[in-house]
Amino acid sequence: MDKPAPSYTSVWSKIIGMQLYSSYEAGGDDGRLPSLSIMRLLYSILIFGGYLVGFYKAVVETIILYTLSPNGPTIFNFAYMTQVCSGILGTVICYASLWRTDRMKCVFIDGILASNRKINDRYYQFRNMQVPAKQSYLVPVSIGLLFILSLCEAYAQYNKGHYFAIIAIVYPLWMFQVTILEFTTLVKSAECIVTKLNWMLDAFLDSLQRQSTPMISAKGEKKALNKVYPISRRPYVPEHELISGERLTYMFVVHEDVAKLAEFINRAYSLQIIAIVTVTFVNTLFGFFIETKLLFWNYEMVDLILRACRYAFECIPACLVVYNMLVVCAATHAELFKSASLLHKLLQYKANYFIDDQALFERSKAIALQLLHRKRFSLFDGSGLFKLDFTFIFSVFSAATSYLIVLLQFDLSKDLEKALM
Repeated sequence: MDKPAPSYTSVWSKIIGMQLYSSYEAGGDDGRLPSLSIMRLLYSILIFGGYLVGFYKAVVETIILYTLSPNGPTIFNFAYMTQVCSGILGTVICYASLWRTDRMKCVFIDGILASNRKINDRYYQFRNMQVPAKQSYLVPVSIGLLFILSLCEAYAQYNKGHYFAIIAIVYPLWMFQVTILEFTTLVKSAECIVTKLNWMLDAFLDSLQRQSTPMISAKGEKKALNKVYPISRRPYVPEHELISGERLTYMFVVHEDVAKLAEFINRAYSLQIIAIVTVTFVNTLFGFFIETKLLFWNYEMVDLILRACRYAFECIPACLVVYNMLVVCAATHAELFKSASLLHKLLQYKANYFIDDQALFERSKAIALQLLHRKRFSLFDGSGLFKLDFTFIFSVFSAATSYLIVLLQFDLSKDLEKALM
């Protein structure tokens, strides 16, 4: 088996100090498990210590000793404190669970590679069938936008002389970005395995259809191509090489292993996802509240409006990667249970496939019913607080609308008049 290509998220996690174990790219096929790297551990401690120093300096020196913008509106000082303090809260939670998460990530990657080896060894006809792991355009857009916003924030704080505030504000944004991208990449790897299993199961159906009811297309009539996988990757395999009860049973053993791995990696990242989503929600909501107040109170205060825009838009890259995470989680959940419908189609061939193996027929029917029952429960959630699918978007917008209506009732006219003095 070829070594997996290095992931860009793995590179970024090393840079910001979020990877403690040696990567699987160095392990290869010798069975050597990744070990804890002392250098990476020390590097993570150094990065986190530098961030804590930056946070302390930003809060104590900038705000308590010198008072941030004493003649400016108090609401901006409060927004600054909210951004900095919520950032350190999310950062501490991510670092506190880093040891457990990184260890569980190693187990997940080992399980995914083992599942891929099982497929290639047992189903050698599909060894060269590769599932394209397409990357969403939202990922480079969010990274580029975050880079631009980080430069804008650094320039603004540099002009005010708040040098440590740059670290206290920018570092959590990048750490949240990389953590979500890393989780999304791991879920995508599980989706690729299950997609390949579905392609194989569809090949079972294709072989049965060809052998049981061969179809001869009329002259000039085009053959329907409504398969799950592309035609270039759709092999026709004779019955004695592909269709057997043992192969079908083994396929769903691998399917169940991948489903358990998906639940496993969800538990590993649940705490970080809750912290990141909460921090992003609070800062985005508060930023758009200030922006709305300024636009309705005095739209000619361009400086304050731009300042509010910078504060509100800093969480937009995180919102983009969270949406991409929801898309991948929903696609993986749908792909996991697409196997149930394919298996139901296979059960229709009882007369010519299951006629000599009633036990296999009952087992296949039980597996299909089990998959359909589990479909009601989401594989990916934030420790049961919310589902990581498209229903999450509706929940967030509903909560944001309710809170924004409440916040807009506060009168900030006297506080904003300080900027005109």
